[in-house]
Amino acid sequence: MGIQRFIDLWKHRYNKYILQQYVPAWRFIQSYLLVRWVKLNNPKKQIIGVLLAEHFGDIVAAEPLSRIIKQKYPDSKVFWIVRKPFRELIDSNPNIDYTIEETNLYQSILTSRHHNFDIFYNLHMPELRLHIPTLTFLTNPYAEQLGIHVKNYFEFGNLLEVFAKVGGLPLSQETPKVYISENDKQKIDQQALPQKFVAIHCHSNFSPKDWQTYHWENLIQRLYTLGYHVVEVGLKSSLNQSLPGYINCCGKFSLLQTAEIIRRAQFFMGVDSGPAHLANAVGTYGLLLFGKFVHFDKYLPYSGGYATNNAIMITDGQKPCADLPFEVVWEVVEKHIQSTSKS
Repeated sequence: MGIQRFIDLWKHRYNKYILQQYVPAWRFIQSYLLVRWVKLNNPKKQIIGVLLAEHFGDIVAAEPLSRIIKQKYPDSKVFWIVRKPFRELIDSNPNIDYTIEETNLYQSILTSRHHNFDIFYNLHMPELRLHIPTLTFLTNPYAEQLGIHVKNYFEFGNLLEVFAKVGGLPLSQETPKVYISENDKQKIDQQALPQKFVAIHCHSNFSPKDWQTYHWENLIQRLYTLGYHVVEVGLKSSLNQSLPGYINCCGKFSLLQTAEIIRRAQFFMGVDSGPAHLANAVGTYGLLLFGKFVHFDKYLPYSGGYATNNAIMITDGQKPCADLPFEVVWEVVEKHIQSTSKS
């Protein structure tokens, strides 16, 4: 064996066994010991674990379940397992006592198999999260018993309903909440945003759910002629940065600061993605661009306000969102602006 082959072999072994298995196993042991310590110090309290590590729209959608758990078990300590990019949503939630950070999917696989919680709610769907180095799925036997999986979950209701069902929790139709601190509000105060603006979000984590960039740019120009600035939120922008009235806030603010930006908007426009769940949580009226998504010709992810009277779903038959004609969208936007200007 040549020296380079030897180096490559040990790099592979280091990544597969040390980084991808042993380190997550140690993190699992740490969290196991933390739960044990909390049990010893709170012998009369029930210790509850919740696993929903990603993505942030799902975590926002599932927030009412944290309230349901605390109402059901008021004398309890609740742990929530979450990935680092989304933990501020959990850290800020007063219904959750401890945050366990998922550093690797294998850590959560071990937790689901060997946890020491008194009660454990796994809110993940089976066949969705695969630990590639070991080719191991994060399973959910209860969801499998119900026949809920990644290809049919929207047949069982909105996201909140689905999470409640796969976790064995009571069903709820409440609007989710996010818990924005005064520091985050002050941070947005300092940005001197225009008084009259529309918040938009253009990109999901699945491109067929996205509307065409040139349509967004056309929309921004038309809104500007009606006196609206447009503030884009999200991770990154692909829009023309020099458009009049356009403000790029992508990648500059935390999740809760982004929620505060959306809260201050006259209305929110976006595709089916995390910021739309934030908009639902803060109560900002939504114009939401939808279409056929993988196996689902028609679906509704939201509970509460966005499922009833605080949003309009803009669709065009069974076309994917990427194929939505501009005029179909603009007609709805124009009607909404006219109706709000009269009130």
